[in-house]
Amino acid sequence: MVREPEIKILITEPEYFDKDARSILSKRGKVIVKHLSRNELTKQIPEIDAILVRIETHLDRTMLGKAKRLRVIGSATTGLNHIDVSYARSRKIRIFNLHGTHTIPTAEHTFALILSLCRKIPWAYAALARGEWKRYRFIGTELKGRTLGIIGYGRIGSRVAVYAKAFGMKVIAYDPYVDTKEVSMVSLHTLLRNSDIVTVHATLTEQTENMIGSREFGMMKKSAFFLNTARGEIVDQHALLDALKRHRIAGAAEDVFPKEPLGSSPIERYARKANNLIITPHIAASTDIAVHEAGIEIAKEVADALGPA
Repeated sequence: MVREPEIKILITEPEYFDKDARSILSKRGKVIVKHLSRNELTKQIPEIDAILVRIETHLDRTMLGKAKRLRVIGSATTGLNHIDVSYARSRKIRIFNLHGTHTIPTAEHTFALILSLCRKIPWAYAALARGEWKRYRFIGTELKGRTLGIIGYGRIGSRVAVYAKAFGMKVIAYDPYVDTKEVSMVSLHTLLRNSDIVTVHATLTEQTENMIGSREFGMMKKSAFFLNTARGEIVDQHALLDALKRHRIAGAAEDVFPKEPLGSSPIERYARKANNLIITPHIAASTDIAVHEAGIEIAKEVADALGPA
């Protein structure tokens, strides 16, 4: 009688799957928890039955082509642009991702960025750390009475609207797939022309890729702020940089980028010296509660998909 090989479950980003998540998986097989370079993952993935990842692990066609035993992918993310989904499904590999776990932390981070931009907090801190006391340089923008334009009115966008209303803001939104009376739904052009702050919460699709470019920035008020905590590919980075340099908009904040890790890039280099751009390393969804809940959710789905050990 030939024994079935032991089920092997690989976690490539340990910080996002705590002991509770690992305990769930350990009932289905051997759990391997390890940071791996791409070369190391290439060598190990042929013997893996399930893999749990975040955005740092890229499972493209080349990598998945080497995954001879892989049956399940669990990604503790909302988006899946780090995985070749169509190829995985053609191989009958099941994929699980998040639906709602990141709503609150992403909305909170968005508002943290809004407040940081409007009250010039990063630059005020930097000046004080240099021993300066020039309060007049940091006169901010008050939120009450201003208009917030939300592009993508799903779970996160609608939560941001709740926070905005609590600050006394007027909220308008653009989303061709949503019909709601919670806020005033308008065209994208109307939103861009009338918003004091524009924030992106759309899903990355063929239709939304590079949907915000030079033309769109040209429609915005020169006093407006722009934020993106959705997906980097939605915004033309060259157009954003040009809009900031030419002061076609007042400022911007980004938590997501077309290529991650960001590393040295025009956007990163500009942010180092500018006083109208805030960048954060894709941390909008990274809170203690959200990371724990996301890990548990994905671990349960992967474990169920694998079946009994």
